[in-house]
Amino acid sequence: MNQIAILYPVFVQVLLVFTVTLSMAVARARAVKTMDRKRGNPDLALGRAPWPEDAIKRAANYSNQFELPVLFYAVVAFALITKSADSLMVTLAWLFVLTRLVHAAIHIGPNKVRWRSPAFALGFLIVVLMWIKLFLHVLTTGLA
Repeated sequence: MNQIAILYPVFVQVLLVFTVTLSMAVARARAVKTMDRKRGNPDLALGRAPWPEDAIKRAANYSNQFELPVLFYAVVAFALITKSADSLMVTLAWLFVLTRLVHAAIHIGPNKVRWRSPAFALGFLIVVLMWIKLFLHVLTTGLA
């Protein structure tokens, strides 16, 4: 299998981050238009502004995109370095990104924890499996 194939799910994950970022920016821009922005009022700059729910959900999901996905980016990079990006690793990468898409849609949308939590847990499990697979590859073949 072509090792580069593992980068396609990474591109989709990065696109998700860009989409969530833009969504958060739009929600915050909408909110800022309705806020009291008197000259010298530091509340907005210091993060004390009361954001509406849609802006809060998007900001929380934006932060979440830099938590678990960091382990995903790292395992993909190491899989490329060690040439262990086989079809199983690529499939796991796609499945992880699918869970992130579902998680983001729930988080930004209805934000039901009972729906969001399984999506997160499944993504977590997939990343753990990716790391175990990478570890076993390095253990059995080394870096050669």
